[in-house]
Amino acid sequence: MSNKPRIYISGAITSDPDYKAHFFRGNNDLLSDGYQSIINPALVNSMLPKDFTHEEYMKVCIAMLECCDAIYMLDGWENSKGANIEYQYAKDNGLDIYYENEERID
Repeated sequence: MSNKPRIYISGAITSDPDYKAHFFRGNNDLLSDGYQSIINPALVNSMLPKDFTHEEYMKVCIAMLECCDAIYMLDGWENSKGANIEYQYAKDNGLDIYYENEERID
C-alpha cells in the first residue's frame, strides 16, 4: 500500500486538442512518482455520454475530486474554466495542490 494520497489530475480539456495525451503523460508521471490511486478525468469523461453539458461533466469531476486528498495541476490549467473550478474546490477544502514540472505545493 502506498503512502501517497489519492490524487486527481486537473487540466484543460475543452481548449486542448491534445488533452488525452497530456493527461496520460501526467498519469504516467504520477505513477513514476509512486502514486497508485490516481483519478484521471480524461479517461472517465471519455466514457460518459457525448451529450453531457460542461456543467454535467463538472458535476462528475467535482464528485471524483471529493474522493481525493490531493490535486495535480497540469501545465496550462489556468486557461481552463473547469480546472479553475477544481483548483478553487481543492483550495477551499484543504487538498494538497501539486503542479506539473514544479516542486511547489500549495
